This record gives sequence, structure tokens and C-alpha cells, in this order.
Amino acid sequence: MSKPVKIVADSTCDLNEGLLERFGIETIALPVNLGDRACLDGIDVHTPDLFEYYRQSGKLPTTSAPTPAYYEDFYRKWTDEGYEVVHLSISGEMTVTPNIAKMAAENFPNVYPVDSRNVSSGMGMLAVYACELRDEGLSAAEIAGRVREQSKKVRTAFVISTLLYMYKGGRCTGVQMLGANLLNLKPCIEVTDGKMGVTKKYRGKLETVVCQMIEDKLTNGEEIDPKRIMIAHYDAGDKVVEAAKKKIRELVPFESIEVNGTGCSVSVHCGPGTLGMIYMVK
Repeated sequence: MSKPVKIVADSTCDLNEGLLERFGIETIALPVNLGDRACLDGIDVHTPDLFEYYRQSGKLPTTSAPTPAYYEDFYRKWTDEGYEVVHLSISGEMTVTPNIAKMAAENFPNVYPVDSRNVSSGMGMLAVYACELRDEGLSAAEIAGRVREQSKKVRTAFVISTLLYMYKGGRCTGVQMLGANLLNLKPCIEVTDGKMGVTKKYRGKLETVVCQMIEDKLTNGEEIDPKRIMIAHYDAGDKVVEAAKKKIRELVPFESIEVNGTGCSVSVHCGPGTLGMIYMVK
């Protein structure tokens, strides 16, 4: 008889509580540093805390990778209860986290680390997919293999309101930030082959830009899987989120639209007023 399977994901999966509970997904809180104060994402620090710290100190919080021992303790909790574990991490093109998970998993024959090749709810989308495979009765090894293949079919795109936080984090130059502000540009960042890159620059108010991004992506000729689409954002505002949902419904009859908040690891780099959409293609 096969062992039960536990699907786990780093806290960067950015799934809402309803999805985590419905699918039984366990999350692993990753380290976030407010200066010298070490915190854990979603446990003793939450996204609003990041920007309050920045306002008070003028310094941007930082993220760091967990130790192999941290993952080992988490794995042991579930393997000791008789579970096999499938663990999804943020893309290895963006962080060393998947390598650390792989190192930790070498001590556990029933733990299968998976590099999601994605970020935020792109990883979350794959975690939900893994749960659906689990519910079909697949083993952990089979689920891990299928998720790795499915990662190629995830589409993730974000619009960023300000480049301030990317500039503060060393991910763009002051000239790029100034130019974007002067021209009211909002870059669209997409995940391709596990890497994030700017694919287009929009101009205008966030609501207009978000709707244009949605139209560009959902009408680009790919065959879209209509099962679900996710919106991930921090402080984009209800008006913008509702406009995004309306635009999505006009273009593709998705069975569900899930709205997730972006956690510390994504928000600290992208800043307030960031909104992304995540879906799969066939």
C-alpha cells in the first residue's frame, strides 16, 4: 500500500488561506531580515511590516535562504508520521533555495524536492496541481515528475507600479528608475525558463495597464487551460483587482479566479501596487 503524500511549498507560493486549507498544502516559512532582526515570512513578519520598516529606517528588508537543517526538521515532521513529501521551491534561476532543499532531501528517501521554475503564485499554481494529482492517487515520485513537466506550461506576468524597490535592492539603476517615473512607465515582468525579465513597458494608470497586460497575455494565441487563473498582488487596490477580474471574464471563461496576496519575499522586491496573473496553457 502506498504512503500518503504531503504537498509542501515555500512561503513564496503566495496562496490564499482558502486554497491552502482546501488542498491541504503545508507551507515552509522562509527567512526575512529587518536589519539585524531575523524573522520568518508569514509568521512574525507580514508584507505591511516590510514597508513600515522601510518608512522608519530608510532601509529595505532582505531575504535569505534557509539552512539544510531547517528543511530537514520540516521533512522529518512529516516522514515520521508516515508521509511521502513533495516540496516545491522558487526557481533555481532566482535563488539557491532549491539546491538547499535537494541537499536536505538526500537524507530522506521519501522526500522529492521540485524546482518550480517559477515564483509567487506561479509556484502556488503548481502546488495546487500537485494536490490534484495526489487526490488521483499518484505516488510522490510520480507527482514530482509530472509537476516538473507541467512547470513549462505555467504563465506568470506581473505589472510593477514603481521601480523604487528594485532600485533599492540593486535590481535596476537610478537612471532606469528615474526614466520610468518621468514617463509614467510600468514594466511587465514575466517568468520565462525560470528567469524573470522585462518583456514590455506600459504607460498610464495601474488599472489601465493591468487590463492591457491581461488582454495582451490572454489573446496571444496560446491555448489556455480554463480551469483556473490566479491574481497575485499587494496593495493594488480593490478597484484595480475588480477591473482585472472583469477583464479576465471578458476574455476567457475560467472556472475560477483566485485572488492571492503576495508575501514578503516577492513584495520586498516589487513594492506596493504590484499585480500579477498566473494561469496554465495546454
